[in-house]
Amino acid sequence: MTGNNGGTPARKVSATELLDIRERAWAKRLRGCSLVAEVEVPDAYSEQVAGVLGPLYAKWVAGRRRPEDLFMRWPACFAVAMTGVAARSYQHGTFWPMLWTKVRHRALPEEQTIWGKGFAVAVDSLGMPTFPGMPTPYLGPILMHTGIPTFCLEDYFRLLLQRRTQDPGLDAEGFLAWATATGREHRIDVLDVPVRRFLQHGTEYAYDFVERTFDLLDRLDGTASDIDAVGLPERVLKKALDLSAEGKLDLTARAASRVPGQRRWEQPRIALDPYGRGVEVVLPAVGDTPDGLAVWHVTADGMTATVRSRAQWVGVAEAAPSTTYPLPKPVLSVAVSLAGWHHRVERSVVDPKSPMLVFSEDGRRLADNLPLPPDAVWVVHPEEHDLNAEGKLRVVVEGELPLGWNGWRLRQISLEGARSLGLDGVPGSQRPVRGYARPRIVTGDPVTGVATPYGSSVLSRPPDLWLPGQAGADTTWMVDVRRSATGGTVVSRTLTVQEPTTVTDLWSDAPRPLLGGFDIVVRGPLGRGTVRTVFLAEGLSVDYSPVHRLFTPTGLVTARAELKAGAGGQAHPARLSFASHELSQVVEFRADGESEPLVVTPPHVQVLRQRTTQSSAWLAGPLRMATESFADDPGTLLVRVPGAGSLPAVQVVVGGRVVQEVEPGGQARDGVARYELARMSGTIEEHKYADLSFGSGAMFTPLAFVRPRQLATGVTHDGDRLVLRDPADVEGLAAAVYALRAPWREPAEAPVHEGTVVLPPDLCDAGPLLVVLQIEDPWTFNEWPRWPDRFMVAGADGYVRADDPEETALSRFLADAGPFPERVTDLGRLWWIVELAGKLAVPSDVRRLVERCCRPLRERPAEALARLIDLGLPADRMTSLLVTSGLAATAVPGPEHAETALAAWPVMPAAALLLTGLDDPDCLESAERQCGDDLTAIWRDGADPHATVGRFGPEVKRMKLMTDEQLEGIWRAANVIPKALLDPDTRLVAARRLFDARVVAAAATVGRTSSQIVRTAHRLVAKHPRLAEQIRRRENPEGLGGWYALPAASIALACVARLAARGDAECRSAEQLLRTDWAWLAAAAPDLVAIDLVLAELLVAAHASEDK
Repeated sequence: MTGNNGGTPARKVSATELLDIRERAWAKRLRGCSLVAEVEVPDAYSEQVAGVLGPLYAKWVAGRRRPEDLFMRWPACFAVAMTGVAARSYQHGTFWPMLWTKVRHRALPEEQTIWGKGFAVAVDSLGMPTFPGMPTPYLGPILMHTGIPTFCLEDYFRLLLQRRTQDPGLDAEGFLAWATATGREHRIDVLDVPVRRFLQHGTEYAYDFVERTFDLLDRLDGTASDIDAVGLPERVLKKALDLSAEGKLDLTARAASRVPGQRRWEQPRIALDPYGRGVEVVLPAVGDTPDGLAVWHVTADGMTATVRSRAQWVGVAEAAPSTTYPLPKPVLSVAVSLAGWHHRVERSVVDPKSPMLVFSEDGRRLADNLPLPPDAVWVVHPEEHDLNAEGKLRVVVEGELPLGWNGWRLRQISLEGARSLGLDGVPGSQRPVRGYARPRIVTGDPVTGVATPYGSSVLSRPPDLWLPGQAGADTTWMVDVRRSATGGTVVSRTLTVQEPTTVTDLWSDAPRPLLGGFDIVVRGPLGRGTVRTVFLAEGLSVDYSPVHRLFTPTGLVTARAELKAGAGGQAHPARLSFASHELSQVVEFRADGESEPLVVTPPHVQVLRQRTTQSSAWLAGPLRMATESFADDPGTLLVRVPGAGSLPAVQVVVGGRVVQEVEPGGQARDGVARYELARMSGTIEEHKYADLSFGSGAMFTPLAFVRPRQLATGVTHDGDRLVLRDPADVEGLAAAVYALRAPWREPAEAPVHEGTVVLPPDLCDAGPLLVVLQIEDPWTFNEWPRWPDRFMVAGADGYVRADDPEETALSRFLADAGPFPERVTDLGRLWWIVELAGKLAVPSDVRRLVERCCRPLRERPAEALARLIDLGLPADRMTSLLVTSGLAATAVPGPEHAETALAAWPVMPAAALLLTGLDDPDCLESAERQCGDDLTAIWRDGADPHATVGRFGPEVKRMKLMTDEQLEGIWRAANVIPKALLDPDTRLVAARRLFDARVVAAAATVGRTSSQIVRTAHRLVAKHPRLAEQIRRRENPEGLGGWYALPAASIALACVARLAARGDAECRSAEQLLRTDWAWLAAAAPDLVAIDLVLAELLVAAHASEDK
């Protein structure tokens, strides 16, 4: 090497001197990175070093010195040179010939092993991952350190964009879960091997690489300066720009936000409220909804709940705010859909093979396929399997979960010093704990009681930034701050640190005061970044009087708020007064030419009633509890007082006199205390009426009012209104009105004014009306039953006259005033008639009504199944309808219905299987997720490995002698962890429910003919020996009939039905004769009937495949 320095030729450096220079320059940078390819080294430098390594290696080994010592002497040089060759030159599986050419060495075959091992030694000495256990142990780690070779990038980009088209809003976690699903490796066969290996084995590095790639594709508009901040290697950015310029990437599939002011749409996710509602589904803010109302449907364990969120200030907020749905009990998964949007999102909750849910300190679910951070985390796990850590484990706090999570435990633990975390007695549950400390965005406390209209908290000062660093390493961090609404850059800085550093001047060059939403992205070494969105109203503070609002019998105590703005800011209005019925008010905050609406909600007491089977919400006013509910499932009362360290006893007040006091259970945390309502049950049963409160007399602060359910003694129809008899004199009384002759309609809601309800015009002459009353909560949605069990009847003649002729004709038919329509387009209406037939017609006419409505359903089975799934009925009712309608013996799977079946699997597996079978790969994956590993074996082999599970054998004789408490204890232990549909434990629980129902009229009726049903089935399936064996193994081993034969009758009926669906005439006739018995059995034991329907279809499909 020569140069000119004052006319004196520069000395040419030797090979070892060159390596020493490069080693000093590169080693510190590599120690601050995760992967070698993150260090940007000019190609010329990398190739120069590569060119001297081969001759030096040959000389080294010729001197009989150990090769690994050479790699240890210049680890950075070997790492950079070898990774550079892999990143730039890898093609179609070819690496080693390229390497030997670049390093100028004529290698022997065995030297691939030496250099592969040497690379691992080099990166390990630099504190970088070695990726042990790779399928190709010597080449694999080298390619992993490239991230993705340049040659492979085009296919990788295209696959990401394709998946984004198919799954709008897809994020890195979702893509990796799809790409690395066990048994679905073929999904990424379009990618070259290095990319597949990186996605499968790259864990947190792959997650971060994919997340940054999504950001790159979203930003890709040809402006190089705009994409630099994504933090990917320069060659990756250049390749993306080149492909985009050549029109080779379809960039139309961007995840457009459904919320004004956000560039990306957040998907529903699983989270934790550790001091209140437990494990919950977070439903994001949604824009462009009718009247600012977002209607979500959340399906968990076959139960569909409707969750509503409404923008409270039309014209101020264009989006319905984020809301949550707490999960009443552990479930395998939840399916979430948004009304008006055809996409359905499925989220895994409990993995029965590893039932440990881990959440970050702020309650965000940590992905199951990534290592755990060495930080404080929340863990939800079964009590029977204690936490098992390798290394040090410290419990920070013990939490409490809702009642439906009995048998589970909530703890916050510190993983600092732990190397792995798992569960005792659960092989494969161990998750590694590793990683470096991540950057922290240090925000301070938000402004109390102030939020955006979308529910985000508001900060009064810009956050600081804490960056991790270590001595001897140069760790480079890129900080990118953009406005959430526009994407405009506010801060763009690159900082290199050698020790932990707090950045307090991050915002120093931004125009002040700051107002609005800001996306803060901090990216450094792969796997160590952080992303957060904050909303700033710089300088804002609020004073409240009183400090927190207590309840009064009619709402909240009155309050005042005074808003103060810092220099350059202004709040309008600055002073607010809140009447007892006002929870919040909107103000406008202005600063630096910007203006934002803010919602001010003075701190207040909140109450929540948790019950075993119900999801509940925090309320800002006294609860209304039915006296009768204390006898069945009293539940727990939660009270939240902001900032309170402890809460007093709840007093039970009757007639102004305190008759009982109930202390909170445990210590209040985060201002929340729990009170067991079961301790009050005896008092409530004795007095019927009671008030639950803090204090009494002049200090009376009501928490709940307990009253009998009856709010009126009757109702009469008077023209365009309903008149209540003896209505309760309470504020907020509301009515839901149901049209008996249009049961498919949602109830019409109306307030009660002076004992009357004004009817909407289309219900004035609609015939008999059912009326349900309840007391409105002014700050939440009224939850009305889809069809009431308790109601008052306002008798009248007539039927619904609608703009839709079909609806009018059906209503006229139900009124016995016209024929059944020739064709019904909306099959959902027929399903509702079948479901409610027993309440719509006199008993003698029910069967005729059901059969008439079921005929069109059987004629269009796929459409009928799709509509059934959309009704939102509980799974047990859908199973009963599937049998009652005859569809269980009619529908034959077809591949054309795969898309519908995908949405159906989390809701009703039996219906999904009858729609499309298992030939579609995506449907097969969904089926395995719901049904478990046994599904594929049964379908493939045509035999059930657990065929005897569920039969009533000798053990049921002993069970007959047990008390209810003993039985419940046995079954509770078997039902703590949710299992897949075909899991033996799930079958046992289903059989237990049939055992409990054996004396119920429906099951008892079938029990009298169960032996005859089994004999008939054996005759019909004689040509199918495996079906006959399935039935035989369910029979009582002693040959007992009656209710002992009910499990065998269940599988027998299912086998006959599925043979009938495939054209067996004898089975079709038998199914029609036995359908009433099967429907009774489905009503008594829907879980077992659903399982057996799935089993029968799998077995029959397997035999049909063999016959072909």
